[in-house]
Order: sequence, then C-alpha cells, then structure tokens
Amino acid sequence: MNSEVDAEIRSGNLVRAHELCLRSLQDNPDDARIKHAAVICLLRSGAIERARQEFRDYGLHQAQLDEDLMALDARLIKAQAFESVAENFQPLARQSAERYAAIFEATGGSYSGINAASMMALSGDGARARAYARRVLSASALQAGSPQARYYQLASTAEAHLLLGDLRAAQIALNAALAEDPDNYGAHAVSRRQLALVGSAMGIGRQALPLPELPRPFHYAGHIFSELSDLKSDRFDTADLPARIDALLDEHRAGAGFGALAAGADILFAEAILRRKAPLTIVLPVPVRVFVQASVRPFGRDWVRRCEHCLEAADDVIEASTDRVLLSGASINLASSTAMGLARLRAEILATDPMQVLLLDETDPRRDYGTARDHAVWASAGLEQHVLGIRRNHAGNNPQPPLEAEARAYKPAMRAMLFADIVGSSQIAEDVVPHFVGSVLGPLAETARQTPVDYMDSWGDGMFLAYSSPKAAAEAASQLMRRFKGVDRTSLDLPTNLDLRIGLHFGPAHKGRDPLMDRDSLFGAQVSLAARIESAAMPGTVFASETFAAVLAMEQSGEFRCEPVGVKRVDPQLPPVRLYTLRKVAPDSLVARAFRSSHGILETA
Repeated sequence: MNSEVDAEIRSGNLVRAHELCLRSLQDNPDDARIKHAAVICLLRSGAIERARQEFRDYGLHQAQLDEDLMALDARLIKAQAFESVAENFQPLARQSAERYAAIFEATGGSYSGINAASMMALSGDGARARAYARRVLSASALQAGSPQARYYQLASTAEAHLLLGDLRAAQIALNAALAEDPDNYGAHAVSRRQLALVGSAMGIGRQALPLPELPRPFHYAGHIFSELSDLKSDRFDTADLPARIDALLDEHRAGAGFGALAAGADILFAEAILRRKAPLTIVLPVPVRVFVQASVRPFGRDWVRRCEHCLEAADDVIEASTDRVLLSGASINLASSTAMGLARLRAEILATDPMQVLLLDETDPRRDYGTARDHAVWASAGLEQHVLGIRRNHAGNNPQPPLEAEARAYKPAMRAMLFADIVGSSQIAEDVVPHFVGSVLGPLAETARQTPVDYMDSWGDGMFLAYSSPKAAAEAASQLMRRFKGVDRTSLDLPTNLDLRIGLHFGPAHKGRDPLMDRDSLFGAQVSLAARIESAAMPGTVFASETFAAVLAMEQSGEFRCEPVGVKRVDPQLPPVRLYTLRKVAPDSLVARAFRSSHGILETA
C-alpha cells in the first residue's frame, strides 16, 4: 500500500486517504492494495453500500490467497449485521461467519479464523465456534512484527480462549497483549468490544470478562468565583479543592477532559487534567479573546495567567461561534452541549462509559444556562455524574460574565443546517434533464417538504434546509438519502455513478431579509461552513461537523452513528475542520443498544 495512504488511514483521516487512493489508482489502476484501501475508507466512513459496490467494481471479490483482500466482503457483511434490525442479525452473522471460514480454510490466517469463530458464536453455532477457536490456538505462535501486530495476535488468542470458556487463559493472553502495546487505546477498544460481544453471546456477565480498562472521557463544569474562600461545603474543606478534584479523577479513572475555561471551577478542572497528562479539549462559546475578557479577566490577573497556561497546554481549543461581541446564554449552551457530546463520542470510540464531574452550587436559581443546566442535560441522558457540592458566599452578588443583549437587525438563532447536492449531474445528457428533474429532484423535494423544516432554498441540483435541532436534520438527511437510493438510475438513462452527498452543521445562523430575492433568508459564517462541509462529503455519504455530531450525541438515543473521518480544510480561508460521517441504524441494532448502555459496549442481549 502507498505509505502516505497508510499513514492517513492510521491517523483516522479517511477523507484525505480516499482522495489519495483515487489519485493513485489513476496511475496504477491494477493496484489491488490501493483498491482495498479505498474500500476500507468508504466502509469506515459509513458508505457501506458504496463500499460494497466498489468492492465488486474493483474485482476484489475475485482475490485469492490474500487474506486481507478476501476478508473484505466478510467484513462488510459483519458491519451490516451490527447495524441491522435485531431479527436480521443472526442470519447476517451466519453469512459473515461462512465467508470468514472459507478464507481461513484457504489461507490459514488467524484473523479470518478468529472472526469465523466469533461470528459463529454470535449466530448461535457454539459447537463450530469452539472448533474454530481450537484451530486458531493450535496454529498460533507469536510472530515478529510491530507492537500493534503482536497485540492483535495475542488479543485473538485471548478471544479464542474466551470462546472455549477458559477465562483464566483469556486473561493471561490479554495481559500479554496489553504489555506489547500498552498505550494503543484504539486497539484496546476494539478488543473491549469484541470480547464483551463474545462473552454476551456465551452468557458470561460483563463483570466476569477479561476486558481492558480504558481511561474514561469526561465533561467538566462549575461556577465562576474569585477566591476559594468564596466557597463553602459541608463535606470537605474548600481550601483543599484542587486535591479533592485530583482524588475524584483518580478514583474514577478519568481520561480526556472536555469543558470551558472560565475563572474558578473550569480552570481548576483544566489544571487537574494537565497534571494527569491527559488530553484537554477546551470548548468556548466565543473567540478566545472575547471569552477571556468576559469570563476570566474581571476575576483577577492570576486567573488570566492560569487561563493562558491552560490554553497553551491544551490539545485542542474549539470556538463554538465567531461572534466578537455577544456572549449569550445560547452560545454558552452551544459550547457546553458540544463539550458534553465530545466526551460521549470519545467514550463511544473507546467503548467505555463517559462521566461528568461538576462543582455545583445546588442553591443556584439559574437553570437556563450554566452548571445547573449542564447537570440536568447530562442526567437526562442517564449518564454517570459526580458532584462536588458547594455553596457560594453571597451567591446573588457573585460577579458573573456579562451577557450583552443588543438589538440586531439580523438575529442569530441556533439552527441545524443541511446542504445537499447530486454528484455527477454534469454528466447528464441534455435530453434526459427533464427525467432527472421530475424523477430525482422532484422526489427529493417532496421528501424535504415532509420533514419539520424551518427554512428551505434550492439552486440547480442543490438544496439548503434548516431545522431547529440536529436530530431533526439528521432524520431529514437519512430520509433524503434513502429516497435517492430508491431511484432506478438505469431505467432513467442516468449515469450510474450519480450519487447524493449531504453536509450537516449546527450553529448560529442570522435570519434577515435577502436584498436580491426580497425574502427572509439565513446568513453568516456558520451557513457558509455548512455548505463547505457538503462539498467535502464523499458521494453517497452524510458528513457532519464536529459541533453537529457532538450536540446530536446529547439529543439522540442511538439511532444515528457519528464516526470521525478526519480533518479537512474545506475552505482556504478557514482552519481545517474535523469531520464525522453520519448514518442511521436500526433502533434495536447492536450498535444502537451499545450507545444507550452505560458502558458503551456491544451485547447480544
């Protein structure tokens, strides 16, 4: 495989990797490894149907004696099984198992062998699963290679022992795997999911399983204050609050932290994360300069100094809006929901359970934004919380960040924005255009009108829709994609590579009068960003901004999957944007149930 492609796939930048694959295939059209990589990019980015089509178009289904190439079809079926309705799971699992078994018989590879065994167990064929597990163990010997390669080999050994019911041997093999590649949390998460899934199929309780323990992502929040002496608690000495925070994070295996950076609690939590050498993501409602001026500087120079240190040391700083004037409750809520959602998305990637830690004054009467609101949102999702309860002296007189409410002709409102267009429409013959408009654009427009849309516009084969929530926009995107896939392009004499792509974003959009069209329209940087995301989406996919994916994570109950596909500069005038793929899955599918669970892992029951 092209080393540059491999590097991009390993880093998770699937958009860039797929672009490189297509470019490389122009010069090397018969390179099976590049074709394999291109299909992997599509599979991981959620375009499962397109991945299956390219798998066949590239002729990869004819591969022989190459385990990786041959296993791709079985892998596609496995992915389909995990997202299908419950009644279809076992038949698809059985189909995947048979494909893996045939590959194992042809190649003797441990990857296909252990997958055959596991999928047999999931399809209800325990006897054959155990037989294949024994064969995998008898053929396994630790090979030289990278730490990650040795890790996966030993993890497969652990899985085989688990299939045979030998929990002690499984734990020993897993411990050896972890010792080979101790910091590869992505690989550990794969094992955590797989071992839990197999154990569930075998009726083994999660607490009895050998599972890697991973650091837990968390959201943090708390009140603004000037001095620790402003606080009181019946349960601990507030002068020792930093040590108390450290102990709480230690007790619950805290990992990456997500939150804001106002004076007081936010900065105390951020400093604790940095002391742990854990990743820190700071999410601010407005640009850094505006935020510091409103929420840090009024409370003393020392807080400014500590804030600047955290900003320099943070792994990422996200500005939820570009407003240089208005720090509002809506923008504060957007940043908080984004931070909470990022913690949940990170936990989903690691197959572990997220948590929230708060420094909370339960006597605070404000509930529309701030710490109490964050507490309520997280609790409504049924997720774990840990609260350090405090009381603030003279809480009503405590200084608070200013909230400007100036009147504006173009009022900002939070909107979920959907842009869509049809890739390949420039290839449509002129005589077929009426069929295209009537049989493709017409049904899409009909579908859009049936959704709870707040605003709609179109140009050529593109459309712009706006909704009040990410969940409504995600559902609309799913319906549009499903309607397009029902179009018979062959009978309409349309190009077979014609495909729909959709971009989603959530943020403030300014509603005002369009001077040219003399009608209400939506304006602003976030609208432009949403349009750019659509142009970056791969054909047949729905791409979403990180903000959209994060806020959706706090709204939904597992019916949508959002997975990172990398970072892309969607506009030369903007910094690179982190993108996610979005697709709808069956509410009773394994992946949907895992999202709703408290521990983030797949279980068959």
